[in-house]
Amino acid sequence: MNIQVKDPSTGALLQLDARPEALEGKHGFRILHPNGSNFFIFGSAGAWRSGDDHHVDPDMLANIGIALGNGKLSDQITHIPAQKVRT
Repeated sequence: MNIQVKDPSTGALLQLDARPEALEGKHGFRILHPNGSNFFIFGSAGAWRSGDDHHVDPDMLANIGIALGNGKLSDQITHIPAQKVRT
């Protein structure tokens, strides 16, 4: 399934592919980035975690979880402050 995820550090919109997968008894998703990198995530105690020794920013994991749950892009985390509009 294709999902849209905001990069929390830049606010850039990423198009990722999420494929259901089971790894070491955990059910989750293999997340595939267009550049070829990938990692496995699974839900545990109400949070998403990386399950294959890849370090993934916890806010990126949260944004992927929001996208997997069909949440709105506006609900995803970004560390970019909103710019003030000059009048």
